[in-house]
Amino acid sequence: MDSSRKFIIISISAAILLIILVSCTLAYSGRDNTLMSDKTLSLEINGFNVELPLSENNAVFDAVSLSSVTENRIKLLNEVGANVKINGKGIGVGTTIDLKLETLSSGERIKIQVDNEKDERVIYLRTLSSQLPEMIAAGESSYDGNYFAAIATGGAALYELNKQGEVVFYIAKSPEESNGESYRDFKKHVFENGTIRYSYQRVNGDGNDIGYAPGERVILDDRYQEIDTITLAQSELAKAGDLVDGRDFILIDDNHYIVEASQLVLVQNVPDGLGANVMGSKVVTTLIQEVKDNQVVFEFTTDSHPEFYGLSVSDNDYSNTISQSPDYSGFNRMIIDPEDDNLIVSFGNMNTIMKIDRETQAVIWKLSGSGDEFGMSAEQKTSGQTDLAITAEGYLTVFDNALSSGQTRILKIKLDEVNKKILGYQEYKIPGKTSLAYGSTQKIGDNIEVYSIGWGLLKEGNVAISEIDFNTGKKLFEVTLPQGVANDRVQKSKLEMIQ
Repeated sequence: MDSSRKFIIISISAAILLIILVSCTLAYSGRDNTLMSDKTLSLEINGFNVELPLSENNAVFDAVSLSSVTENRIKLLNEVGANVKINGKGIGVGTTIDLKLETLSSGERIKIQVDNEKDERVIYLRTLSSQLPEMIAAGESSYDGNYFAAIATGGAALYELNKQGEVVFYIAKSPEESNGESYRDFKKHVFENGTIRYSYQRVNGDGNDIGYAPGERVILDDRYQEIDTITLAQSELAKAGDLVDGRDFILIDDNHYIVEASQLVLVQNVPDGLGANVMGSKVVTTLIQEVKDNQVVFEFTTDSHPEFYGLSVSDNDYSNTISQSPDYSGFNRMIIDPEDDNLIVSFGNMNTIMKIDRETQAVIWKLSGSGDEFGMSAEQKTSGQTDLAITAEGYLTVFDNALSSGQTRILKIKLDEVNKKILGYQEYKIPGKTSLAYGSTQKIGDNIEVYSIGWGLLKEGNVAISEIDFNTGKKLFEVTLPQGVANDRVQKSKLEMIQ
């Protein structure tokens, strides 16, 4: 074979080889560009499923829940034909890793790499969800303890703040994820043996309004992992699985709790003179149910006390001419008095605080309202009050929304329960603050007049949390939320708290 022919054959062969290489390269390149585009990474993060499309490189997403208090438990749920790393740590299908985050911040992200040696995607999770409302904190509390709150208006979110006002834990869903679901009454429980639990109300999508917040109570362990959900237990007054309200909940231990629910009932015991329907009146009654070891051990209903109807100052259309569901009592809060283990309950629509015997269901005393038994003056009486607490010194503290005067206030009252007398009465006001709904307060520490205040739904302004030293008249700490966003209640955690 002459050299020229040999050269031609070699050239042709080289050309063919080049064509094959180019074709393979193009095919390979085509696989790279499309390999991840139709894939979705499914993770379970702290018990919530998160779907992360891999169609776009460097995309940024939200997690439903993250914490800087404890490690975050992340599980890979699906096979995507690739290696997956989370902040550099490999994770296999069906396996779980624990990821510690030092802070939750809009500038801090979790890096997720997906790589099968043919294609690669890098995506990110915000450590601080964009679904949380913007919170602006000023000052710093001088007293230990974190703040727990749930958003009552403006989204499906709950959060925990440290004393600097930094988010250290949250659950937050987008409108698409929540499907109308919302949260209420997020708080910490510390049992007598030191066990820590958290709980919140998961409100049904059709119950997200100012009022009963019907749904189920969710119980979290000390790592914020869901371990139980609670609804009403079977009894003569309720069916197993009936929804509970989100206005309050007491967790005594893992098998012992007190819940509350609102029930629409038809009653025949409305006293004469209150305009009752002659065929029977439909009313919303409050049911309080205590359950221990799956057995109902205490139940109380407001409709079993006909004298309550006359105490109502709102929604008392017993003829059902205007309202088919008058909520004449307006349950707000309940606490256990550590002195005698009986319940103290706030009924906002009766302007009344009552102590109820947990054995006999009898009303031991009534404070404020038209049925007041302690001789309160008109100026001392509460109006639409919500939150209650007992201080270490034995004072009853009240968040008095004071709807009749338009000036919300904090009350500290010392009661002589035997002789039905008021031994001490102190009120604190912040000019211009009127809470139309929700709201809460706690006295911080012993022998000092420092209070943590959750302002609830303010008539004006967007202050959400304040910590105030009333001895000096100074604010120590304050958090604001965007206009139109409000917490339902704020709890500042203290290790000595039992419920």
